[in-house]
Amino acid sequence: MKKFRGGVVLTEGYSEKRVAAKRELLRLSPTAVFVPLRTKGTLMNPCITVGEHVRIGDPLAKDPAEFIPPIHSGISGVVRSVDLLHPSAEGGRAPTIVIDNDGEYTAALLPPLPENAAPHDIVLRMYDAGLVGMGGGGYPTHRKYRDLTAEWLLINACECEPYLAADEGAAHHFLPLIAEGVKWLARAAHVADTHIRLCTESADTAAVLRQSGFSVVVLPKRYPQGSERQLTEAVLGKRLPDGVLPTQAGVVVSNLSTAAAMGDAGRGLPLTHRIVTVSGCVEKPCNVLAPIGTPIAHVCAITQPLYSHTRVRYIAGGPMTGRRLSSLDVGILKTCTGVTVLPSRNFPETPCIRCGACARACPSSLMPFLIEQASFLGEDERCRALRAQTCISCGCCSFICPAKRNLAARVTAVKRKIKEQGV
Repeated sequence: MKKFRGGVVLTEGYSEKRVAAKRELLRLSPTAVFVPLRTKGTLMNPCITVGEHVRIGDPLAKDPAEFIPPIHSGISGVVRSVDLLHPSAEGGRAPTIVIDNDGEYTAALLPPLPENAAPHDIVLRMYDAGLVGMGGGGYPTHRKYRDLTAEWLLINACECEPYLAADEGAAHHFLPLIAEGVKWLARAAHVADTHIRLCTESADTAAVLRQSGFSVVVLPKRYPQGSERQLTEAVLGKRLPDGVLPTQAGVVVSNLSTAAAMGDAGRGLPLTHRIVTVSGCVEKPCNVLAPIGTPIAHVCAITQPLYSHTRVRYIAGGPMTGRRLSSLDVGILKTCTGVTVLPSRNFPETPCIRCGACARACPSSLMPFLIEQASFLGEDERCRALRAQTCISCGCCSFICPAKRNLAARVTAVKRKIKEQGV
C-alpha cells in the first residue's frame, strides 16, 4: 500500500473518537429547526410560505440555477419564518427558514428507484433528494456523477481528523443503507463491483464494512488521509498532477455518509438528517442523528460541556479544517460532520525560523512559509508561481509550525484571491 506524500500524524482526540463511536446513536427531535438559505455562497429561493405545514422530506428551498440541490425539511411542522436573519454555520448572518416541530413525524417520500434504474435516473434522484458530499466539502453529488464513466469508486470512511466519528457511526448503524447506496453510486458511474473500495483508518469500522460484501482497504492513520487526492494516491498509487481532478483520472470518491444518504434516496427519502459527532471537552462524547437545521446548542446540551462557554471554543467540524462558531444558535448543515469543543487557547505567533517543517508536511508539495512571505509583500504573481492555488486547506502547515504561524488561513486566502481574480 503506497502512502501519500506529506501529512502529519495526529494523536490527540482519538480516545474521545472511540468513546463517541461506541456509544448508542442518539436521535434528536428539536422543538424548531433553523435552515439557512445561503449555502456555499449561493442564496436559495424558499419554496414554502409562512404558516404552511410541511412534512419530513418536503422541499424548503431551491437554487434557481439548479447547481445546488434542494434543501428538505427534517421535521414536520409549521413554517414560522422564511427570511429571518439568523447566524449561519458558514459565518455571518443569512436569511433562514424557521420551522416549529409539531411532533407528528409525517413524511413525504419520493417513489423508490426501480432496481434497473438507468445512470441518468440515479443522477436525477441525487438532485431531487438533495445529496451533497457529506464529508465536509458539500459538492453537489449530482454534478460529480453527471455523465460520468469511471474506472474506480472509492468510498471514503477515513475520518482522519481527531474527535470525529460520524462515518464510524454510520457504518455501525446504517450498513444496509450504505451497501444499497454504494450499488447506486457504482451504477451511476459505470463502475464494476470489482473496482469498488471502501476505505477506512479504523480496524473496527473495517470489520463492520466487510459485512457489506465489498472490498475494504485499511489505511494508516495519517492526516489528511480523507482528502480525495491523497486517498487516490494511497489506495491506487495515482499521484494526480496539479489541476487534475480524480474523476478526470477515472476515479470517483464519495463519503460513506453520502453513500448512506444515497441508499435512503433510492428508497425515496431525501437527505433530511445527518450523524454529528459531539466530542472534545464534554462529559459524554457521542454521535447524534439530527435533522438538518437543528440548533447546535440543542445538540451540545445533551453532552454536558466540561467548562463554561467563556473557556471553550466550539468548532463546526474537526479542529483541523472546521470553522469556529460565533453562536450556538446556528442550525447544523448537511456538511456538519461534528461539533468539537476545545479549550480556548491563544498561542502568540513568533517569527518564522525557516525550518521547512510546513513544506515537508504539505501534502500538495507547497512551501507555505514562502507563500506567506509573498502574500505579505503583495506579490500575487509569485504566489501563483509557488502554486498557492493548489492548496487543499488541510491545516497541516499551521499544525506543524513551531513558530505557531497562521499559515493555513493565509495560504487559503491567497488561493481564493488567485481563483477570484485570475491572477
